[in-house]
Amino acid sequence: MNATIQKRTLLASRAEIAYNTIEEMIVTLELAPGESLTEQALCARLEMGRTPVREALLRLKHDYLLTVLPRQGILIRPIDTTTALEALDVRHHLEGLLIERAARLASESQRAEFVHMARQAEQSLETRDNRLFSRIDKRFNERVCEAANHVVAARAVMPLHAVSRRIGFFLAQVAHHEPAATVQPHIEIMQSIAANDGKRALDALAKLHHLTRQQTLAIERDGLLHL
Repeated sequence: MNATIQKRTLLASRAEIAYNTIEEMIVTLELAPGESLTEQALCARLEMGRTPVREALLRLKHDYLLTVLPRQGILIRPIDTTTALEALDVRHHLEGLLIERAARLASESQRAEFVHMARQAEQSLETRDNRLFSRIDKRFNERVCEAANHVVAARAVMPLHAVSRRIGFFLAQVAHHEPAATVQPHIEIMQSIAANDGKRALDALAKLHHLTRQQTLAIERDGLLHL
């Protein structure tokens, strides 16, 4: 591998690390909705250079999590129930395809990982560790896309998950909603994919989408953003 390729590979790896780190900071409200900061301040916080951070910010902009303001800085997008509901509409049409394919096509090692994730999700419920579940949920979404092996659907759906994960974290951590309502369907989907039970997985997905929609609607109805 020549020096140019090595440099590109290293930059891509750093950009991925920056992306995952900033995304978690936004989803878990460490970077608060409506907060503004500069690219320079974010680089210092992550102890990373401008190039990987800038690439991460461009991806996060497309994930509906932030806005890049020319010559002004970065704005963490407020929690927006309209965007969240629109994202859920798209997920409703595509996620079933991915879940069904994952249940049917997953390898034995992938099925074993879904079993492991289900156990970790159960542990997050027992310990009420909302940050742990958010990480599990992110990995779960990634593994579903990998097992489903449908690149077009995965590219359409993956940027939308963080919007819902941030709302879920907000409801559990700030509004003190019971997380089991939505965590349990996740566990059922994981277990169903592992067992090659597409029908049960799709039934649990329908339950999850319904609950997520109801919780999202409740945010404005009950004035939860003003807590």
